[in-house]
Amino acid sequence: MNKSIGVTSERLGRIVEEAASEVYIFGAKDFYFRLVNKGARDNLGYNSEELSRLTPWDLKPHISREDFLSLIKPLQSGEIDRLDFDTLHKRKNGSTYNVSVKIQLFDEGGDAVFYAAIKDTTDYQRVEAALRETATRLDVILSNTTMAVFLMDERQHCIFMNRAAEKLTGYAFEETTGRPLHDVIHHTYPDGSPFPISECAIDRAFPEKAGTQGEEIFVHKNGSFYPVAFTASPIYDGAAKVVGTVIEARDISEQRRSEEARQLLMNEVDHRARNVLSVVQSLTRLTRADDLESYKDILAGRIGALARAQTSLASRRWEGGRLEDVIREELEALCPKDTVETQGPDVSLSPEQVQPLSMLLHELATNANKYGACSKGGGRVSVTWTLNSGQVTLQWREAGGPPVVPPTREGFGSSLKASVVRQLGGVLTRQWAPDGLVVEIAFPLDPLQTPV
Repeated sequence: MNKSIGVTSERLGRIVEEAASEVYIFGAKDFYFRLVNKGARDNLGYNSEELSRLTPWDLKPHISREDFLSLIKPLQSGEIDRLDFDTLHKRKNGSTYNVSVKIQLFDEGGDAVFYAAIKDTTDYQRVEAALRETATRLDVILSNTTMAVFLMDERQHCIFMNRAAEKLTGYAFEETTGRPLHDVIHHTYPDGSPFPISECAIDRAFPEKAGTQGEEIFVHKNGSFYPVAFTASPIYDGAAKVVGTVIEARDISEQRRSEEARQLLMNEVDHRARNVLSVVQSLTRLTRADDLESYKDILAGRIGALARAQTSLASRRWEGGRLEDVIREELEALCPKDTVETQGPDVSLSPEQVQPLSMLLHELATNANKYGACSKGGGRVSVTWTLNSGQVTLQWREAGGPPVVPPTREGFGSSLKASVVRQLGGVLTRQWAPDGLVVEIAFPLDPLQTPV
């Protein structure tokens, strides 16, 4: 130790020199350092001689002489016994480090000195800043995630809820304190009977010290029930003791509805597929023709009409179809566009009406193509319809074709027409007028369908 600093006490000097903290002793009048221990000298980069010419404010880049004197004035007046504050110290090389300062005033035989114990807090503040940053990021994540997160203590009382949890349950965090979370949002079965906590799979994670997951029904603040998917895991302290539970939950109401809708759709597709296959079977079995090629052509045409009806339904999500679309699709498949006229109001058909009407129009168009107005040039087909008090009246009129001759016998086509008219719940009349066939079909509109 350099004797030029003027040690006030040899014993004090030895204690101070080896102290773990940085220790400074400076005069109460001139404020020059009289003693600075090894730890402080090493950190600052000054030797004892250099320090003996410095004062406390020389080491503090943000504190002036006036600021420092004002700071220690309560010590000098006896208002306080010790002064604590945090600041920066400046090393000889210009770098700085964080310190925590404790200053006391001592008077040894009229020689008053200040004793300052200083702790380098740079690493501590760095760790603290990192922890704050981590906590901030965690808060941001928990606040913005759509997953509801709950933390519960050993009493199963909620000690944390994120924003998603408050939205999920309808409760603010403050409203859940003081009682088990189960008693707030999970207290009742959907049938209204009490749900004891002893039967709760979520709360089982704490006493059984094991994670669990599954689906449960929560009770919203407004009294409504809603399904959730959850995971519950025990929280351990440093001694591997279970001290609480972390719960993650999400509302699966929409998922349940989607699953139900998907199942309903699968059932509907299965039902419709069976119906279509049944119709195809009937067409295959009952179609008649003079030879194999004719049979194939007739059957392919009828199956094509059936396929067009299914495509039309699928394009409208099986919600039905427009009468005009069904008429045009069947006519365009067999009759030139310039020979066809259609006119009528917008009418929506139910899914059950689209298929039989398509088959009926196909038979009429096939007959017109082979024997009627579309079988030679100059012929025309007019299809008009009206809607009155929920009753659709559709008229098929051919003109300009070969002379009309009433059939001598009823084939499968006629039987098919009669069958589909029965499916429509309607009535069909035919007139073999000299200038062309006239067919009128009247059927009721499905009461659930309205004009488009």
